[in-house]
Amino acid sequence: MRDLIDLWIGIQTWLFETFVSPVLFHFNLMEWFEPGFNAVEIFMLGVVQITIIVLGMRMLERRWPLEADGDERLVGVDRVYTILSKLGIVPLIVFIVAYPITTQVELLVRTWGFVPPRLERLVPWLYDNALASFLVYFALYDFAAYWVHRAQHRFSWWWALHSLHHSQRRMTVWSDDRNHILDDLLVTIVLVVFAQFVGVQPDDYILILVIGRLIESWSHANVDMSFGRIGQKLIVGPRFHRLHHALAGPDETHIHDHNFAPVLPIWDILFGTAIYDGKHRPTGVSDPAIDADNGRSWPAQQVTVFGRFVRALAPRFSRSSVQPGLRPPAE
Repeated sequence: MRDLIDLWIGIQTWLFETFVSPVLFHFNLMEWFEPGFNAVEIFMLGVVQITIIVLGMRMLERRWPLEADGDERLVGVDRVYTILSKLGIVPLIVFIVAYPITTQVELLVRTWGFVPPRLERLVPWLYDNALASFLVYFALYDFAAYWVHRAQHRFSWWWALHSLHHSQRRMTVWSDDRNHILDDLLVTIVLVVFAQFVGVQPDDYILILVIGRLIESWSHANVDMSFGRIGQKLIVGPRFHRLHHALAGPDETHIHDHNFAPVLPIWDILFGTAIYDGKHRPTGVSDPAIDADNGRSWPAQQVTVFGRFVRALAPRFSRSSVQPGLRPPAE
């Protein structure tokens, strides 16, 4: 294991010194030296995630597809989202914007005299059990992500952004990263600030993201699978999460307002938003304006969805593009 860690750090150092460090020196951006080194690791982890998706998850999709027939052209744009997201291009943009904000929040909190507690101080036995400590932090992060996800459906302006994620009719393992950049930015700021307040350490945070996003990629897979009768109550699988992407109809106008949990279904179970009925439903949205995302490229989707967001913030200047059946509850 030590050899693998040394190899990983060696590759990270070589990539940083060969490609990133010269750019930082050239543009006199040495204050970004440490974040730049961390960004290289995020890129490397993205390569690992894409490899797992291609060689593992996609193989299962091809072997046991839930929807064997469908327009594969719809999936192409989602692959672009995954590449941009997993290889750090979109996260880099988000990080550049979010980093000064989250840093300022951290400084402000410390000015108030608040020092984020470490769980190990509250529960001393966690000092001797790194795995248990990590799992507790993972659960806390997932708990926060659950409520952020509910907020994305609750507020019309946030739904205007998040609806892009739901507009895909051909859901696959590539669909998890189908998000607007502004949506990613908002989610990142909220969750990073939350992580700071509960004392999640940087190394734990990165590992939480990698593990969580791999599970989330799998939960979008085009397969009818779960983690078993007991496991499906412990980890979100494709069968559970597919209901969250279900196409709303006259009898189920808010079917997508269930099964919010990113990784741990316990939050849906505890707060009454879980459904385990095993029904197969088509995915997508019934609003034609939002459904039209399926025919657009990545740049066109980003521009169009931003327009939806602006109109949701200022509805008096335009007609709403969200039909009553898909409109989030009033704020």
